[in-house]
Amino acid sequence: MKKIVSLLLALLMCLVLVTGCGKGKEEGNKPLSPESTYPQEYVTYMDMKITVNAEPQKVIAANTNVADQLYAMGLGDRIIGVCYKNSLINPKYQAEYDKARIINEKAATLEQLVAEEPDFVYGRSSAFSEKNGTTHDILTSYGIASLSSIEGYKLGADVEDVYTDFEILGKIFNKQERAQEIIDEMKAKIASVEEAVKDKEVVKVFVYDATRDEGAYTCGNNFTAKLIRHAGGVNIFEDMEKTWAVVSWESVIDANPDVIIINDYGSETLEHKIEMLKSTPALQSITAVKEGNIVSVTLCECFASSMTADTVEKFAKACHPDCFQ
Repeated sequence: MKKIVSLLLALLMCLVLVTGCGKGKEEGNKPLSPESTYPQEYVTYMDMKITVNAEPQKVIAANTNVADQLYAMGLGDRIIGVCYKNSLINPKYQAEYDKARIINEKAATLEQLVAEEPDFVYGRSSAFSEKNGTTHDILTSYGIASLSSIEGYKLGADVEDVYTDFEILGKIFNKQERAQEIIDEMKAKIASVEEAVKDKEVVKVFVYDATRDEGAYTCGNNFTAKLIRHAGGVNIFEDMEKTWAVVSWESVIDANPDVIIINDYGSETLEHKIEMLKSTPALQSITAVKEGNIVSVTLCECFASSMTADTVEKFAKACHPDCFQ
């Protein structure tokens, strides 16, 4: 009898263990991000090839919007310096960014970058110039890995390119899960906005970046134009095969945009741009000026950053306010 009881107890214990193991396996079915391996090779601005030999620990953010990306990835403790610092970033990370040491108010020189001894420099394509001797190839020759954000140099860049930025940062810094979280949040918000405006008539939009003697500096087929598309609008100069160009004010008047987006950065203040629109007699026939349909965005909002989906929503509210009441 004792042997039978012992056998039954043993069988019961096995069942408990199997059940427990089965539960653990079920809970563990979520895919885990693979560990990053090195070296990693990428092709970046000007088709230059770069190699990341190890997980970077000393990073320079060469532009404001890429700093935003790095902070969003939780890499603030690795940033040893920043350049430009000419815009606000995502409010979630602004306090941390405010404490960052400025290497240069504009683009850093080769001497400045080398002196900092970074193992990785991330920026817009403008940060990696032949003029300053800071191309990706030159930095590689000094043993410094570097990378350009795709949006800064790609004609017709779209939100997928921001997702790719984050995917690459995730691999480089071994933070794939965080990168995917950011991407998923962006996709969900943009999908929600697109659903809200899907049945609305497309609204004409003019992007006012800066005043030039010969006209207005504006965007063509670039990232901002694509964000406008996701928001139910169309950039009136989207058909230009350039990312940025100067256009005549006459062409703006003829296009008669319903909404004007002002880029709030650079030496020309937002107040000055608004005053110019409202005080120039020839521009008073424009629907956006007459009805006051003017919205401003910071550099981080209209360039690739963690705020991309928020910008799409902001543009949609300007183009189709009735969809968000």
